Amino acid sequence: MPAPFTIRPATLADMPGVGAMQHACWMKAYPGILDDAFLAQLSPEGIAGYHARHFDENGNHAAPGMPFFVAETPGRANPIVGMVRGGPTRAKSAAGDTVPPEIVSRFPFELFGIHVAHNLHRSGIGRALFKSYANAAVELGHRSLVLWVLSNNAPAIGFYESLGGKPVGNSPLTLGAKAYPQTAYAWTSLAHLRRMT
Repeated sequence: MPAPFTIRPATLADMPGVGAMQHACWMKAYPGILDDAFLAQLSPEGIAGYHARHFDENGNHAAPGMPFFVAETPGRANPIVGMVRGGPTRAKSAAGDTVPPEIVSRFPFELFGIHVAHNLHRSGIGRALFKSYANAAVELGHRSLVLWVLSNNAPAIGFYESLGGKPVGNSPLTLGAKAYPQTAYAWTSLAHLRRMT
């Protein structure tokens, strides 16, 4: 039986756990997809620090229009077992690559990243995080959603397609010294995501 979990808004205190979980995910999922030198320079602390920048000096999320949720399972060394974060669609990637303007104009709300602890894939956590994010998007007045995924990340693409995502564009993503192809997946209506179990 899958471990019980809770989806809740992220706090600043969660960021070390988010960093450790996301780093472990990248180390498991991306060898052979991303350059070894790029992966080697990543650290749990660096990832935690990147996410912590989105909180103010009081520990409150600095941008209410940018939902950030974690999945938590008690009793684990790291109880943070998943995360999802996003906001208004970016005109440039986090690395500075220009995003096709038609993607930005057609889909004004973006999911920046979603991760689930590797040993808990297919436990329902990813779907629950995605549904929470879709609910938040609708509550903020959005009807559609877009995200970017590395074009050769077959497991992630399979997950997004199982949720009804459709490919709508392509753009390079520069990580380290190398550019990688990525594909935009979009949902033109979020209504069915809000109802899914």
